[in-house]
Amino acid sequence: MGRYSSNTGADNFRQNYLVPDLAEAGRSGRDYLPVIWPGFSWHNLNAGAVNQIPRNGGRFWWRQLYNAQSAGCNMIYGAMLDEMDEGTAMFKLAATAAQLPAQGTFVPLNIDGEALPSDWYLRLAGEGGKMLRREIPLTSTRPINP
Repeated sequence: MGRYSSNTGADNFRQNYLVPDLAEAGRSGRDYLPVIWPGFSWHNLNAGAVNQIPRNGGRFWWRQLYNAQSAGCNMIYGAMLDEMDEGTAMFKLAATAAQLPAQGTFVPLNIDGEALPSDWYLRLAGEGGKMLRREIPLTSTRPINP
């Protein structure tokens, strides 16, 4: 995680790593499981930036999912459902700063300027599962809105 921090970086990663790695795995008779993450913050671990890799309302996560699937991946590892220290948690989260714990510094869902429900990433992951199973068309944009 953290090898890139924007959709442009994710697109470059697709071209330069996902596509060739997936091809090599196929030639070797191996499966390939890319890792995607919603955003990142190491603030609580090493006092880094609070919103080091912005989530952008799920658009960053969705772009990685789209890139992996459009490259030919048929499975994805979503990091990490419950990782609070790294700011990659996807379980129900505080929608606003007012809902955060009084102690510690955490990233609320609205930090990038978009109001999101607390279960937003669970909903988005549900749609991602549908796209992986081909129940909805492959799309580079989030198929749902808050």
